[in-house]
Amino acid sequence: MNGTSPAPVPIDGDAAVSYVLVPFVLVTVLGMAVAAVMYLRKKRRIDRLRHQLLPVYSYDPSEELNEAEQEMLWREEDTKVTAGPA
Repeated sequence: MNGTSPAPVPIDGDAAVSYVLVPFVLVTVLGMAVAAVMYLRKKRRIDRLRHQLLPVYSYDPSEELNEAEQEMLWREEDTKVTAGPA
């Protein structure tokens, strides 16, 4: 009876590794590609916002810092005296 039974198939180590390693590498590369695309989209959105806000926040470096701070602190509506309840 031994002559008619099939021989056991040896487990190929390279095939087992490829079944685990190939999907892991594919998932890793796909994840890195998605992360890169998300980073580039975020960077482009921030750059676009910066260019839109640039005219609003134009700063003259020749101005002294103290003058700019005083302009922000001493506005006309901030210095109005209001009568309290009597």
